Amino acid sequence: MKKFIVFLFISAFMITSAGISHAQETEQKSDTLVKKRPAPIERAHIVEDYIPILGKKMRENGLTPPKPFFVSAIYYHMQIPQTITDAKGWGFESAMEEKDAIPVGMYNARVKTNSVGFRAGVNLFPFMSLFGVYIHTEGNSYFTAVADGNPVMPKGYKLKQVNPFKADTGAIGTAFSYGYRLGRVIPFGVINGNYAWTTTDRTNDPIHTMIVGARIGLSIPLPKDMKVAATIGGQYTYMPMGNEVRGTYTTTLPAGTLGPNQKEPHTITSKYRANAEYASPWTVNAGVLYSFNKYIDVIAEVGFLTRFTAMALVQANF
Repeated sequence: MKKFIVFLFISAFMITSAGISHAQETEQKSDTLVKKRPAPIERAHIVEDYIPILGKKMRENGLTPPKPFFVSAIYYHMQIPQTITDAKGWGFESAMEEKDAIPVGMYNARVKTNSVGFRAGVNLFPFMSLFGVYIHTEGNSYFTAVADGNPVMPKGYKLKQVNPFKADTGAIGTAFSYGYRLGRVIPFGVINGNYAWTTTDRTNDPIHTMIVGARIGLSIPLPKDMKVAATIGGQYTYMPMGNEVRGTYTTTLPAGTLGPNQKEPHTITSKYRANAEYASPWTVNAGVLYSFNKYIDVIAEVGFLTRFTAMALVQANF
């Protein structure tokens, strides 16, 4: 019997284009420092009088708030090792009930995924955004399954497994940002948090995930509302449901696995349960951002430590 388990973390897309406050200009006159009040900035449409909250006041003071809304298209890739323990399978041949489950060792386990989706949100305040995310994921779970001889499989087995899976994820989140002008550059910081739930074709119950993260960065304004920025930070993932997962899968056993009378490969459908943990809940992230203008942003980010992630995002602000 081959054992399959997938335990999918949801990526948190935590770089946001929330506005960064600009320092007012000053000039020196007759040995007295006098503040120069910038000209008010016109709004693009009436919604900007109300969203983001305090945005109208910023424009009156000559500062540029973020656009009220944003929509993003997302691609995400992940490779992550797993530690799988207490794996058992039942529901085939004579192992029909969970009490008859056969233990299976699972070694060198890892997951590779590719995901696409979108994010939509609102900049409620110049420094705070709320957003929702939908992601569709397709990937493979890799591991070596080892079972000792038992009444169902007299010879036991050691087999390398590659099992495909699909998953759909929804998430809600928020991000807070703050920055200030320092000469020609703008240092800034972002704190994020989100809650996600995932359903897969390999597990019975939704997988719930809570992720928090923080980043610091440096933005360089360019002519015609363009800008470039770089960020570095980290995030922490918490699984409130614990590490146990259950599900059903179908696999093919080589000839002889079920005994000498099995002359051909045999396909079985099995139920399973197991504990699955990722190597570390921490990820270090580094990214870059390029804004073509105040309406279009392009973001790329990689994550590393015990796992590898890569994200590309195109965002429209309006």
